[in-house]
Amino acid sequence: MNVIFCSAAIIRNKKNQILIMSRKKKESFRDCWEFPGGKLNNYETYLEALVRELKEELSIKINIKELVDHSFFKHKYRDFLLMMYVFEIKKWSGKICNNESVKLEWVSARELKRKKLLPANIKVVDHFLK
Repeated sequence: MNVIFCSAAIIRNKKNQILIMSRKKKESFRDCWEFPGGKLNNYETYLEALVRELKEELSIKINIKELVDHSFFKHKYRDFLLMMYVFEIKKWSGKICNNESVKLEWVSARELKRKKLLPANIKVVDHFLK
């Protein structure tokens, strides 16, 4: 079975809302929402991938010393096994820009639980919003 390694971010603003992204431009799970982040490149650590993905997708920089929390998740999809670190972020520099041309939305914890998320992200929500 193919294994995919990725990093993702729970980004919270000052109102404690969480940033989610649509998957309209992706081939799979097009009607779902996800957290910013993505796959690790060759020889990249989870943190390096997170820093790179947030810069590419949102034009923001993070200080890894200011990460609030992180946790490891794995989820078996039909065709692959996802191995994912998710990091909670409350501080960043730069203005969030939509570089991926997808829908970005700030949602409350209650709204997030009503959104159709990727299957692996349901575990993430349960962990970070307990």
